[in-house]
Amino acid sequence: MARLNLQDAAFLQVETAECPAHVAGLQIFKLPKNYKGNFFREMMMRIDQSVPPAPPFNMKLKSASLSLDVLPAWVEDKNFDLDYHVRYSALPAPGSMDQLMKLVERLHSRLLDRTRPLWECYYIEGLENRQVALYFKIHHSCVDGVAAMSILDRVMSKTRNSKKVVGFWQVPPAHRESAERPKLMDRLTRTYSGFLGQARSVQQLSGTALKSGLQAISGTPRKSPMPFTAPATIFNQSITQHRRFATHTIPLSRIKGIAKDLDLTVNDVVLGICSGAIRRYLKDRGQLPADKPILAMCPVSVRPKDAEQRGNQISMIVTTLATNENDTIARLKLIHDSASEAKHKLGELAREASTNYALLMNGVILLSQALGLGNMVAPPANLVISNVPGPREKLYLMGAELVHNYPMSVLVHGQALNITVTSYADELDFGLLGAREIMPDLDKLAGYIATACNEIEIADEAHLAGEAEAARQRLAERRTARDTAPVAKPKKAKSARKSNGHATGQMAPMSADISAMKEN
Repeated sequence: MARLNLQDAAFLQVETAECPAHVAGLQIFKLPKNYKGNFFREMMMRIDQSVPPAPPFNMKLKSASLSLDVLPAWVEDKNFDLDYHVRYSALPAPGSMDQLMKLVERLHSRLLDRTRPLWECYYIEGLENRQVALYFKIHHSCVDGVAAMSILDRVMSKTRNSKKVVGFWQVPPAHRESAERPKLMDRLTRTYSGFLGQARSVQQLSGTALKSGLQAISGTPRKSPMPFTAPATIFNQSITQHRRFATHTIPLSRIKGIAKDLDLTVNDVVLGICSGAIRRYLKDRGQLPADKPILAMCPVSVRPKDAEQRGNQISMIVTTLATNENDTIARLKLIHDSASEAKHKLGELAREASTNYALLMNGVILLSQALGLGNMVAPPANLVISNVPGPREKLYLMGAELVHNYPMSVLVHGQALNITVTSYADELDFGLLGAREIMPDLDKLAGYIATACNEIEIADEAHLAGEAEAARQRLAERRTARDTAPVAKPKKAKSARKSNGHATGQMAPMSADISAMKEN
């Protein structure tokens, strides 16, 4: 039996029918050339079914009712049924991407069964252009984005020719704790250390809150916004369980080029692209706030490198999207300064404090959600934008190439839009999840992702051209100044002065002697 930490338990405690708390991935595969047959059924036949499932895929809640259990526990499902979790579906051939989006929208709207391990996998055949899809959803209490990417990277092959297949439910966490039961003293020490960590966390968060409050009262300028100061937008209202999902892909090389030109990070450019798309989307609807910028809440992983890839170890920063700034380059600079300051402030906190900081911000949302005050309480930010690093190499599944890896996240009351971005090989895959009744035209916002990227590239090229022209002008001015400067006349040699009967310029004859020696 394993107890959930506070962050994992929170995702379970606040889940409702309108706000499911699972995350998902939609993977698109290109079938091998000349392949004929049922790809996923053949794949399942090749998997060694004698290998048992590994945590968290074989773990279920000790009790499906969490009302009396603040920190619920995981226990092994002794009656694990793989056929329940792995399901098959097919689109009417040739299935379009639009049909696939509608299917996964419905699948993503349904709650997971709490009496079983909290995950489901759908193998989807019949997609156009010799493609198949895999939709996999798992409760957020089980894994975060970093852990999910780790599992994906280890279950697939780096070469097209590899035919070996292993079920992802058979892959253990990247790092596992010792199977030996810890001794009583070890457990007491760990518990005591946990209490100390939480005490330091409270102290640090109190100091941070006090410092931020004093800054706000004194009017001290700050680049990163205070949480709960977001303007009212269409994104910030109560939602139903129905979802809309849209995707877009941008070459990573384009993003890196912009970042290098403007001395930004890749994440800065991603936020800038989202900002430009949201600006255009809201302007189309006549609902872009004019005086205050839209704010984004961005998850940040605080998981140590050697830690077990299970559960959640994330914190949050709040950054401006500078949507009230018309100039594209100036908007990017404001986003960069805001995100950099927010990350710096987060870096000053201990790991326990940083995760509790995320709990505090989300806690207000969740409390207002539980009390039915979703439209009355200002959210900490207008939406969530998450950038999850993924595999850097091309991946293959039984010879089929993974073409896209689109992420799907969580919506809550007061935040009807979530944009999650995953890097894969040389691409960035954008997954946009929206509340259906509020954003029925979510595909339009996805289209504006491409428009915003083009606008930034054009502004970048103009910025570089302007810098080059300014450099040429400075070079021309320097040359002109040099060419028109008066020529300095040679100074006349001063007569040698004698001191104590000796000439101060006595080295001159020596030079003449040396010259004479050279001539001889």
